[in-house]
Amino acid sequence: MDKPRVRKQPILRQRNLIIAIVILVTGVLGTSAVTFRPSEYTLSRERIQIAQVRRGNMTVEVRGNGIFAPKSIRWISAYADGRVENVAVKAGTRVKAGDVIARLSNPDLEQHAQETSWALQAAKAAHQALKMKQQSQLLDAKARMLQTRHQLEKISLKYRAQNQLLRQNNGAVSRIDYDQTRLDRAQFQEQLTIEQQRVEKLKLTQQAELSADKASVNQLQNALERAQTRFNALTITAQQDGIIQAVNIEAGQQIPRGFNVARLAQPKDLIAELKIPERQIRQVMTGQTATINTHEHQIQGTVIRIDPSVSQGTVQVDVALTDTLPPEARPDLSIEGTILVSALQNIRYVTRPALAQSHSPGTVFRLSADGKTAVRVPVVYGKGSADNIEIKKGLKVNDRIITSNQQAWAHTDTVRLIDEH
Repeated sequence: MDKPRVRKQPILRQRNLIIAIVILVTGVLGTSAVTFRPSEYTLSRERIQIAQVRRGNMTVEVRGNGIFAPKSIRWISAYADGRVENVAVKAGTRVKAGDVIARLSNPDLEQHAQETSWALQAAKAAHQALKMKQQSQLLDAKARMLQTRHQLEKISLKYRAQNQLLRQNNGAVSRIDYDQTRLDRAQFQEQLTIEQQRVEKLKLTQQAELSADKASVNQLQNALERAQTRFNALTITAQQDGIIQAVNIEAGQQIPRGFNVARLAQPKDLIAELKIPERQIRQVMTGQTATINTHEHQIQGTVIRIDPSVSQGTVQVDVALTDTLPPEARPDLSIEGTILVSALQNIRYVTRPALAQSHSPGTVFRLSADGKTAVRVPVVYGKGSADNIEIKKGLKVNDRIITSNQQAWAHTDTVRLIDEH
């Protein structure tokens, strides 16, 4: 039995139709891809900054903010243990040498000073009594010496008389009496010599004894001076004129000897501490000149130190001030500083565009001759300062460029400029 034939023509027609549609869509999309262009970005002239490329001399400068800081800082320390009774100054107070900074209390020091004073008074009284005693002893010794001398003179008179009578041989003086007188005279001579030596020895002994006692008195005197100095040190004073920068104590606080009570700075011995961005610090060297702006005056200085470390993206640069300080200068005063790095002669330069980096390639939008559009062009930068930057390649003198931040239209290569009014 024969089977009926299945007709395949409609299926082929559907397949051909699908293929035709795919070819048509592909063609349309291809044509669209070729002819599509991103729309131009429109900018208002009043909302952007435009600069012109110039030729001439350019100073390379770097800028940074900072403060005035004292060249040297003196810490005022406590010279004795004590409890803070009161604090007489605050940070920013101007003080003169001898002005009171704070007062401490220490009962032990006060008692020790008082007891040492009493001991010294007693030692001085004992020393005076010793001197009086020695004077009495010396007078007694001299009296005995004078008595012996008088006895010697008396026996010598008798000896000379008997000697004369004995020579006359008239029997008025016996030989025994004469010899007795002669022996007595020799005895008194020897006794006078002993008494004289005793007086001299007594003087030496008394002097040594007095010196030893005086040394004890002096020792107590020195001890009292030390005790009094430590007691007086409970009143902490400024050792020189200056400005108090910080106070590290408060009433009621117990502090040890040597504790740093306050920090004192010389108001007229200042330097400028500038914070220079890390990316610019490689251009800075010691010896370069700088201009410091206090917002009221400008003073000149010289770079004397560059900190080797980086803190929060900046490097500290110290500038010694060569001009007379203005009246407003004081520690911690906010300032601005400009450091002259170098001076370039006869170069192409332009106002520094946003995000432009020295010695690096970049892109800028260069305005057309009629100023209605701007096109992205590549450039190569040279040395840069805070305000200007050198153009090595990519731009000619008198070219005008947009220096504003171009992140908002970074997706396009062409922008159109319009006037709002």
